[in-house]
Amino acid sequence: MDQVVKIRVILDVEEDIFRDIEIELDAPLVHLHLSTLDAFNWENANEMASFYQSNEAWDKGAEYPLMAMGPEFPSMENATVRNILPSTTSRALYVYDYLRMWCFYMEPLTMGPIEVGVGYPRLMMEFGATPDAMSREPEGLDDTGFFDDSLNGDTKTGDPEIDAYLDDEDDESPGMENIDDHADLF
Repeated sequence: MDQVVKIRVILDVEEDIFRDIEIELDAPLVHLHLSTLDAFNWENANEMASFYQSNEAWDKGAEYPLMAMGPEFPSMENATVRNILPSTTSRALYVYDYLRMWCFYMEPLTMGPIEVGVGYPRLMMEFGATPDAMSREPEGLDDTGFFDDSLNGDTKTGDPEIDAYLDDEDDESPGMENIDDHADLF
């Protein structure tokens, strides 16, 4: 018998933001991925993502990435919603954009038969205003200082020979400055 599940999808931010989505249990996970992005108005977002089976403590279990690492490995294309949320006591995590690490907590609210004439997935409820998908700074890059020197034009690698070469490039020398100064050969 075909079944549908209503899932509460909670965005992990300080304010309360969640969506309730109904989707068929046998739908590919990629449909839940796309409907989650659509429900949070991130339709044009094109970043990597993964679903994880979870438990009551929200620990990450088996992973279902957007792209399969091989035909024998699970992915959003070859797994279904039922694989991560087989019952109303199940939980799942959805991580979107590995640099910004948007995390969504997923809990089934109800399961039941598919309604005839209804298109799934469908958004059942919205609560809270969704932040822009690009509003969060990438994690791990804010305090590393990795890009600070290169943005200031003072790139140092720690290797004396390479640093000397880079310093020579900064000298005002007549001639060509970059590849755009070369005439087209063809």
